[in-house]
Amino acid sequence: MLNDFNLAETWNSVWGILGPVIVVVIILYFYFPEKFERILTHILKLVAYFSKQAERKVISKEVEHIISTPFAKELGISEVPRVVIEWGAAEDAILNLKENLLLIVLREGSKYRHENIARALFRTIPYLLSPQVKTIYDQKFVDILSAHLARSFARDYPPVVDAINDFIKTEIEKDENLSKLASMLVEIDDQSLLTRILIPELVKVAGQRYPHRDPAIDQEVLDLTEMLYKLVRSEEQKPVLCGKYFRLMVVRVARPEKIISGMLEPHVKFVKHSLDNCPTTESIYIVAAGRNINAAEALKLLLLNELGKTGIKLRITREQKYTAVYRDKPHVKVYVCGIEIERIEQTLTK
Repeated sequence: MLNDFNLAETWNSVWGILGPVIVVVIILYFYFPEKFERILTHILKLVAYFSKQAERKVISKEVEHIISTPFAKELGISEVPRVVIEWGAAEDAILNLKENLLLIVLREGSKYRHENIARALFRTIPYLLSPQVKTIYDQKFVDILSAHLARSFARDYPPVVDAINDFIKTEIEKDENLSKLASMLVEIDDQSLLTRILIPELVKVAGQRYPHRDPAIDQEVLDLTEMLYKLVRSEEQKPVLCGKYFRLMVVRVARPEKIISGMLEPHVKFVKHSLDNCPTTESIYIVAAGRNINAAEALKLLLLNELGKTGIKLRITREQKYTAVYRDKPHVKVYVCGIEIERIEQTLTK
């Protein structure tokens, strides 16, 4: 009886100390799951120095947190898969769509956690964009694109960014073309055309081509990248690509006075002429900045009306206004409207 009393007294003492802590933890878990995850990750970091299993858990949680950032949402990544880290002889990644799980295998024995997180991001990003991307495009291009995106994802993790930069430096030192490509991606991304035009096109075409990879597609990817690079530098006057796989045009509205009635006609003629030269065109992107945005929105409505009369139906897939670098000026409001082309089979009536 005395033992029971002592046990109850001990329990009451322990609960008096730990009870409030447990209640706070439960509240954090249900009402602030992200903050709870961050606290748990910090605790695991301490344990990780003594446990390989905890180290894997830490990398998994860090990667999940990094790929759930607002930047990731710009790419249309709405659902983050559960990341599982395993140690193995060779680095790899396997996506299980049914269980929404991404298994990433890293080489055991790596000394630095941030390098492991960087490697995990390299393996993760192609699957987040589209499971088909890694199969359809040149592996070096996918690696450079993934490294660039990983750097943006991990912008709040300087040690991880440093590890990614080391990877990029190591890779581009071997290949002058890769160095040029990495620089072009940076400038395209400055105006956010990477996430609004380049990546949507890459994902769309990869889905269309999968599972068959044609090496000829690599040159078209470079052509598209160079076209967007020249566009953001105001060097490309007629940004049209009519290839076997990528068929699109970009209309940059550059003068606010074009909103005046009739002054948008040159843009409409450009679109119609481009469609005549490339009847298989699939996408039109309207781009504008600052005071030109009103004119761009007016052009969108005009195209919907004018092309509809010719049996071409336009479907707006994305329309966004955001802040970006424009002609070396920071914090400029930019507008991008993505339009898909659907040709209507017309029937003649007597």
